Amino acid sequence: MFDDPFELNHLTGLSFDPQSILNAAIQAATAMIFAKDEPRGSAPLTVVIRRWRDEERFQSPDEALDVLRELLSQMVDNRLQALDTLMADWRRFCRTLRMCCFTAKPDNLAAWTHFADHHRGVAIRMQCGEFTSLTKPQAVSYRPHRPEITTMKEQLDVVLTNQDFKAQDYFFDKFTNKALHFSHENEWRCFRQVKDELGPDAKPDSAWFDDIKFERSDITAVYFGALTDPKAMREIYELVREKYNQAKLFQAKTAHGKYDIEFSRITS
Repeated sequence: MFDDPFELNHLTGLSFDPQSILNAAIQAATAMIFAKDEPRGSAPLTVVIRRWRDEERFQSPDEALDVLRELLSQMVDNRLQALDTLMADWRRFCRTLRMCCFTAKPDNLAAWTHFADHHRGVAIRMQCGEFTSLTKPQAVSYRPHRPEITTMKEQLDVVLTNQDFKAQDYFFDKFTNKALHFSHENEWRCFRQVKDELGPDAKPDSAWFDDIKFERSDITAVYFGALTDPKAMREIYELVREKYNQAKLFQAKTAHGKYDIEFSRITS
């Protein structure tokens, strides 16, 4: 449900097709045949290529093309079933994944602007970790490269070297990466898996969310924005005092001479 075209979701597809894998595999195998150094490893294709080199089977890349195409076509075809399974697992994973997003500190200006109605909203500080509603928060990493369900290189390595690689083991990692220009958000995410419901009664993707209750003790502080409406502040103040008396309350104000906010404790 992210309003971000760069976030992966259940509609995301692979960035390559079988033909592109085959072409890349042929190119890589050709390079191994005619490289200066002999390829190393015990993968079946590597063993075959070493034998071809010893026999001087091919004199030019064009001679090797038809043989490689026939051999590698079979290997790529065998990989397609695994990719179909991968995509089915991905769609199931996305259907059952629930996320709640946070920022690390209450003085984050980007969060106040984007998620708190330009400083007119409220920030709530919550406990996390064991024995709380937010048991395993994970920090978001900010990187220059956008994550993919699986990459061409990963699948090419499987075809060429027969290595044991399962992209399903890295599904969660796809949701802890964002672009570098979002690093100022200092985001953390909490994940939860729910039961997969398919069939005629299944929810549409717009309803793939769950209201998860939290313990009252999880709330430790409430921060009013620098522009929060006074009437709303009074109502929230009374609510906090009635329901979450352990929580501290703070009022944000702009710092003198710099783009920053400071908080003062509210006691009455």
